[in-house]
Amino acid sequence: MKAEDIMTRHVVDVMESDDIYQAFSKLRHHHIHQLVVVDVDSQLCGLVSDRDVLRAWAEVANSDREFPRVASIMKRDVITCGAQDNLAQITAMMLEHHIHAMPVVNSKHRPVGIITTTDLLRFGFKNLGFTRSQPLPAMV
Repeated sequence: MKAEDIMTRHVVDVMESDDIYQAFSKLRHHHIHQLVVVDVDSQLCGLVSDRDVLRAWAEVANSDREFPRVASIMKRDVITCGAQDNLAQITAMMLEHHIHAMPVVNSKHRPVGIITTTDLLRFGFKNLGFTRSQPLPAMV
């Protein structure tokens, strides 16, 4: 299995120059937890989570300060993979680095997909032979 087999292809991004309100709006509208951050050339430059945004929001709430820019709160050292990379290796890297999302980038370092823990769970669930209509096995 390769990254392209399970990745979410519709990547929701935000510009590093956008403010956290714009990031929050996209997270909420798309019901997601992570946004890839791109520069003016559409190259990946970071990742921002809903937690990052909410933490920054709390710092400016009830003040007259402007919303900070995404660039000031994003994670810059993002671990990425390519569409042809092995899914087992990707999963191992996500577990090792305790990350919940890994952008999939092309040769120009532009996001073409994202793999999240939800994608991995969906893949595992499907490959264990369960369907949504079946009851899950009891947990002891």
